[in-house]
Amino acid sequence: MLRVIGCFTQEHNFLLTMAAAVVCMLGSGLSIRLFMRARRARRSLRRIHIGLTSMIAGATVWATHFIAMLAYDPVVEHGYEPVITGASLLVAIAGSAISFSIAAEARSNWASVRGGATLGLTIVAMHYLGMSAYLIPGRIIWNPQLVMASIILGVVFGGLAFHRVLQPLTPYCWLGGVLAMFLAVCLMHFTGMGAISIELDPTIVVPPQVISDTVLGFLVLSLVSLFLMLGLATFLIDVNMTEQTSSLLKDAALRDPLTGLPNRLSLEQVLADIRQGLQEGEDFPVAMLTIDLDLFKEINDLHGHAAGDCVLRAIAARFEEVLDSPFEFVARTGGDEFIALKRRYTRIEDVRAFAESLRARILEPVPFNDIMLNVGASVGFAIYPDDRQSLDELQHYSDLAMYRAKADPHEKICRFDAYMDQQSRERITLLGDLRQALSRDEFQLCYQLQNDVDTHAVVGFEVLLRWLHPERGFISPEKFVPIAESSGLIREIGLWVLRTACFEAASWPNPYRVAVNISPQQLIQPSFVESVSDILIESRLDPEQLELEVTEASIIDDQHNTLKVMHRLKTMGIRIAMDDFGTGYSSLSTLQAFPFDKIKIDRSFITDVHKDEQRAAIVRSTMLLGAALQIPVLAEGVEQADELEFLKRQRCDEVQGFFFGRPMSVADARQIASQPLVGKNCPVPISAASSIRH
Repeated sequence: MLRVIGCFTQEHNFLLTMAAAVVCMLGSGLSIRLFMRARRARRSLRRIHIGLTSMIAGATVWATHFIAMLAYDPVVEHGYEPVITGASLLVAIAGSAISFSIAAEARSNWASVRGGATLGLTIVAMHYLGMSAYLIPGRIIWNPQLVMASIILGVVFGGLAFHRVLQPLTPYCWLGGVLAMFLAVCLMHFTGMGAISIELDPTIVVPPQVISDTVLGFLVLSLVSLFLMLGLATFLIDVNMTEQTSSLLKDAALRDPLTGLPNRLSLEQVLADIRQGLQEGEDFPVAMLTIDLDLFKEINDLHGHAAGDCVLRAIAARFEEVLDSPFEFVARTGGDEFIALKRRYTRIEDVRAFAESLRARILEPVPFNDIMLNVGASVGFAIYPDDRQSLDELQHYSDLAMYRAKADPHEKICRFDAYMDQQSRERITLLGDLRQALSRDEFQLCYQLQNDVDTHAVVGFEVLLRWLHPERGFISPEKFVPIAESSGLIREIGLWVLRTACFEAASWPNPYRVAVNISPQQLIQPSFVESVSDILIESRLDPEQLELEVTEASIIDDQHNTLKVMHRLKTMGIRIAMDDFGTGYSSLSTLQAFPFDKIKIDRSFITDVHKDEQRAAIVRSTMLLGAALQIPVLAEGVEQADELEFLKRQRCDEVQGFFFGRPMSVADARQIASQPLVGKNCPVPISAASSIRH
């Protein structure tokens, strides 16, 4: 480092060194700005722009080097070999062209760094080729450590030159690219100059056919003038291309930047043109298709957003191949949502065929690195004027049809019908009533017995949520809970169930445990653990009497946060149970990773388990798993004596279901909970579950 500083301060003319720095800064700024414009240019003009930019950048690197060489005073006769000096200029221009070409096509941070590193290597190559043209009556001795340091500095700062230009965080990030290019040239050059020492040799004579300092100065001055004129010429080109630039900006505003497809603004313009045509008397049908990707979130979660972007770009390119008529249109309107239009068709089958062709292209695997990515698609469509007389409502109804297709495991292309409209209106009405149900005290809790398998003794209750609507009567949880979950009301309702169940259990003479089913949205609330603690304190319920049930869906959404919450709850003395075991897709790994105190087998595996070998095998496996992990197992949905006998043979711990009675009122449950336990060997009450999903 001291050697480099000494070379810079003692062996270089200060004014010429500053002149080299000024030339480098001006040339770097001009090169980066022209590169930014070249990247935005149409593909047909990009090569011309990159050529101009490369000439300016190469000339900047070359001129900076040789102006700095003019500033260097070896105190001996010296000169420059003309062929190598000229070749170094060509290397600088050619290398710049390669680096700018790589960066211009970059679609990732790594690609931009690769282009910048190529620029850094170009600077290094030009410097040392130019130094080989430096002739003195002696030999140049190189310090290998400083040579390596100069190469590293050139590559590192060169690699950064395009990074912020291609991935800007602010409108001024390009200044960082200018600074990086400036540092790549200057630091590399002066570190490289610090690496040399001259060993004089009287046997070596500088030939007379070399370029002198005077001639070199003239050449550099001419080159500086040349690239300034090139910059001026580029400016004049920009002035002449104002109309094209305006068109490009307009096109960019109407295009999705990731996929290149038309965006929502473009869709609105197309719809506005259709409306105008209808007002002017045109009479033709319009079909709108809403397309939503299935399993797209899983790709982002498993492989990263780069994989998701790759899928979207591939699908967009395939859509453009499908469009074979000016009356067909596709736009990307959301993260994984697309809207298509088809006009002037003759039969409804044409619309369905269009939908099928679009969906078929989505289903084709997308290559990403060394794997193939697969997504599905749900398509809903509505037709003007058949389905709706207003074009403005067409998208809403195609959305409804798409949601119906997404919910149907078999029919993934669905047309809107009046029943969907009725369902949508009913759902909106039900949501409005649901928002007021708590304040109107319309929710009720009822209780279902849970029993020991061997003794049939009552060991607890499952608390079920019911909604008594003032006009519709009892509404099934299967109907209102999904609405509560999608609207976020499930958090408030779930807290009410938890509070009510805890206060009720605290009033029982016998210390039955009460378990409350927790929705995924409750688990992600930052204040959830504090809310549970407050309820326990207010109700004076022993934490060991509380058992919280979570499903695999709750865990998979955010495993890290869920595990942290569960450990905090267990630290308080609360038990955790896995509900609906077997219905998820990672049950074994989930049991291993999370601290569960109980497994609840879903009722779908218990029905006719004594007749169905497949269900029986699943239940046996679950029992063995519970025994191996020392986790008690409870079976839901027991309705027949044969089912109970099968579970008893498999050593299941607890059961619940209609075999022991249907859900009862709070008063009846309170009466049973108040009865004294009989017998010294009577099972200790272990579980009473509270659920808002059944």
